Amino acid sequence: MSATLHPSAVPTKAAVPASMWVGAGMALAAFGASVYFFEIAGYQASSLCWLNRMLMLALFLVIGSGIVTRDTGAWRYTVPFLVIGLPVALFQQLVHWNVIPLGIQQCGTSYVCTTKFFNLFGVISQATLCLVAFVVVAAAMAALAARDRTPSPAAADR
Repeated sequence: MSATLHPSAVPTKAAVPASMWVGAGMALAAFGASVYFFEIAGYQASSLCWLNRMLMLALFLVIGSGIVTRDTGAWRYTVPFLVIGLPVALFQQLVHWNVIPLGIQQCGTSYVCTTKFFNLFGVISQATLCLVAFVVVAAAMAALAARDRTPSPAAADR
């Protein structure tokens, strides 16, 4: 004789928060754009571009594994990647906007990080897209952290 559980006794997995999907989607899109620019379109990548590409891949894998395991605490593991990636992306953006002069930049020997593959509206370049991607992922993870730290109504009753 097999025992059957009442439907209310069967554990259910909570839905994955939208902020996790947003973070993973943005990281994947940014990684894909980088692969397109440097592997398909044939542009030369600076060492900072390579670093940002690897950070985006790591962010996608961390957030993606959080989605698969439904771990809303996955935001904790994204912090080191964001702490490194945001300043690097901001630095690249400042180079593109000519705020940081050529003499003090550390992009490599070819100054390839000053090259704009495209320039929409005179201000949006690949560096802008990279910075926006890091900001969106950081905002999504901040929203996830806020949600993760907010006590659930069931926990408040205990």
